[in-house]
Amino acid sequence: MKGKNNHKKAFVNLNHARTQEQVKVMTQIIQDGVCPFCPQYLLKYHSKPIIKETTHWFLTENMSPYEGTAFHLMLISKRHFTMPGEMKATESTDLFKLIGWTTDKFKINGGALLIRFGENAMTGGSVDHFHVHIIVGEADQNDKDADKIKIKVGYKKK
Repeated sequence: MKGKNNHKKAFVNLNHARTQEQVKVMTQIIQDGVCPFCPQYLLKYHSKPIIKETTHWFLTENMSPYEGTAFHLMLISKRHFTMPGEMKATESTDLFKLIGWTTDKFKINGGALLIRFGENAMTGGSVDHFHVHIIVGEADQNDKDADKIKIKVGYKKK
């Protein structure tokens, strides 16, 4: 896909890679000029198996889970879009049914849904394709010194 000035669109942001494996895979994605989360390319670049597939979504593990997570799963839209307002009602319904299935299947009693959207230079996200993270840690056991899972969701205003 070409953007303004006939430059290929970069579907990944190397600045947001957290591991050397991510850098390696993302560098190849940039060279190939494709979206790694679009269905025809997903299994080429994403080494984790698809846990469940619905009409509109893939459920899989994150290849580079955030440090300290008990679960770090991703729900990846089969259709390429980047903004929440672009999601169709049928996709939204399917997404929340899949989230419910996932929390039941994995007996998740608490966690977080992380959705970054739009320009990944603003969000800390690495892939420019609508997807949802399901992030689950451990219970804090009322431990004031328990380490928390740290997630980048953008940059502080200067």
